[in-house]
Amino acid sequence: MSVNLMNLDYESRGLDICQFCGLKYNVGERIPRILVHCGHTLCTNCIQQLHHKDRVRCPICRKLIKQLESAERLPLNINILYEVVEKDPILARTSFDFEDEDEESLSEKLCEQHPERVKHFYCSNHLNIFCRECIKPLHGDDECFVVDLYEIQRMRQLQQQNIVKNQDQARKRNKAVTQ
Repeated sequence: MSVNLMNLDYESRGLDICQFCGLKYNVGERIPRILVHCGHTLCTNCIQQLHHKDRVRCPICRKLIKQLESAERLPLNINILYEVVEKDPILARTSFDFEDEDEESLSEKLCEQHPERVKHFYCSNHLNIFCRECIKPLHGDDECFVVDLYEIQRMRQLQQQNIVKNQDQARKRNKAVTQ
């Protein structure tokens, strides 16, 4: 029996893990990034380890990327990162779309220690959401990786726009084939 890989989710297809270290991608030190010269995706941590003298050699196909200042300069693999975010138990249920929100739900987004501040940062180490004022005293450690939830929301919106565009293109292609 053959399995259609396109119908399987990211996890079933093995796209949720870095092809070099074998660890799951996350919104911390293992953000999925694309090696631009070959298209392979590795986690930020592995790319940083492979980075030497402004160069990275892809461990999969051996292509060399030159003049790369740091791993953070490489583009994110938004499709995989979107799946990572949607599978994260905290990020999946967190929305930062302020339209159509009542006062009660807005008050839930305010920081307990700094009531005038909105909690819109997430620490992948402590697995909690907090305001900008809480970053230095509570999440300044090296093992803390802080993500701005506004950026996560922007990524979700881009992903939804891409899905709509892809569906439109598929409909147009199917319509052209049937005519």
